[in-house]
Amino acid sequence: MTHDAVYLANVSSALLGALHEAQDMLDAGEVGEPLADVVRHARELHEIMVEELGSPSAIAEQAGRALADMGERLRSLERMLAQPS
Repeated sequence: MTHDAVYLANVSSALLGALHEAQDMLDAGEVGEPLADVVRHARELHEIMVEELGSPSAIAEQAGRALADMGERLRSLERMLAQPS
């Protein structure tokens, strides 16, 4: 685990960007493989954050909540993708 603050900030920023992109795609009615690719990328970034930071109890309380919130939004997008169109 690197715990490099710049690296973690970059991954966090990319994760937030991917979540926003996925939401914009949904708002525009874009579903299918392009949206699935963005959601998969967001999942990979979330997994990097979890791996780098460890359990939420090992990091600041606010950062843990933010990571959990992003994970919930990601799960919501994944559930939406799993539903037939």
